[in-house]
Amino acid sequence: MRFSVPELQEALMTATEDLPIAAECDDLPTPARVFMPASQRRALRLHTLLVTGARGVGKTFLTRALEQESVRSMLKEELPELASVRVIIGHTDKEKPGSYPDPEQFSSLLTRYDALDIWRAVWWRALAAQPEAALLCPFVSRSWEEDVAAVAQAPEAADRFFAEANRALAAAGTRLLVLFDALDRAAETWEERDTLTAALLRTIVQFSGCSHITGKIFLREDHCSRLSFSFPGASRLLSTQVRLSWTRAELHGLFWQCLCNAVNGAGEVLRDVFAQRLPGALVQKDGCWLFDRTVELDDDRLRRAFHALTGPSMGKHNRRGVPYIWTVGHLADTRQQTTPRSFLAALRHACVDAREQHPDAEFAIPPESIAAGVRVAMKNRVKEMQKDLPWAEDLLRCLDGVMLPCSFTEVQTLWHGRFPQGPEELVIRYPGQTPPDFASQRWQDVRELLERQGFCMTLHDGRFNMPDIYRIPFRLGRRGGVKPAA
Repeated sequence: MRFSVPELQEALMTATEDLPIAAECDDLPTPARVFMPASQRRALRLHTLLVTGARGVGKTFLTRALEQESVRSMLKEELPELASVRVIIGHTDKEKPGSYPDPEQFSSLLTRYDALDIWRAVWWRALAAQPEAALLCPFVSRSWEEDVAAVAQAPEAADRFFAEANRALAAAGTRLLVLFDALDRAAETWEERDTLTAALLRTIVQFSGCSHITGKIFLREDHCSRLSFSFPGASRLLSTQVRLSWTRAELHGLFWQCLCNAVNGAGEVLRDVFAQRLPGALVQKDGCWLFDRTVELDDDRLRRAFHALTGPSMGKHNRRGVPYIWTVGHLADTRQQTTPRSFLAALRHACVDAREQHPDAEFAIPPESIAAGVRVAMKNRVKEMQKDLPWAEDLLRCLDGVMLPCSFTEVQTLWHGRFPQGPEELVIRYPGQTPPDFASQRWQDVRELLERQGFCMTLHDGRFNMPDIYRIPFRLGRRGGVKPAA
């Protein structure tokens, strides 16, 4: 069936109106929204102890997905080990006073106790809350101060309880999975966060020897890169590490799964459009439309489906690029990584712009709307940066108007003009938010740190450059590039 542009635009508006496009989105994953490429499936396996990735790549989404029994049930055919798992949260970005200390409590406890004992108390509470192990517990839970003190003063009793709890869970045929996410928010300073995370990695290794108790850490890449993995068992931890990243085809596959599961008539319209380009790719399971595992979702097939909505070109000629590639490419950082959050945000706003500004366009999502959506996603990315790394946002804001690529001398001159005391001035301005040892670094070291974050790059001839996702919202120019917004 052929649908008119207004019909497609209305369906797209409905299908994208509740996409999780910002870090503060608090919606729980549903089976219809869980799209699992190969790397995501590896991240969910029980033997995977460490999962790393950039902001917005899906670490918290996977944490919340594993929490949901309905999602685990949907995945049990591909990951049968999840069928008998009980999931407990050991840390996340939400306050759960009974499950783990808040940042202020963590910081306070670190002044009196070893970080390892603090996490052992968190594990102890998680196990003591299980019906199979509750009667085995040697301590009575009170405050975090008293619980950490009890574990620290009686380590052998705590170890016996962990072993007995593991046997009790084994007898019941239950695996306990404890998830740890958002560790960059665990305490008030980066030194404290690093201390806590390093200790947690050690406890994950210790519990990996248990048959029915295991843990999984979701960790930001920049956080992980600062940690030392020189402790016993670290090689075992690293051997299971999964780095989350998304290919262009996987991002488009995620988008189409969201579209095909839209409510009411919108889903029917968009499934019809998709099925015309990829017949037989969708199967219905428990009320959800999922991709048949035997169908390969590659760039060629998904490009045809996307261009049915957007047209084949970003302009009158293909020299401007093709929408399927252009949308992902302009949201990539220096490591060529585009996050699902940015990609979905761009397309959500593109659909809004198309419906409101271009109802008479030739295609449902015209190039002008795609460009507008990408600009909004770029601004959202900078807002996340302002919240998580305000010192980095301040440095890049200094470069307003610079034409890229440029010599690093020009960049360093601008930074020094704004912060004549050097990086130490940023430490004073943003206490607790700059990485450890930042005050002693040179501007060259700061550039390397920004490069590891994906904000900038050094070209082969030594010049400084930035990807469009940061260049455009920070108003830097580039010959032949998308112009910064006025």
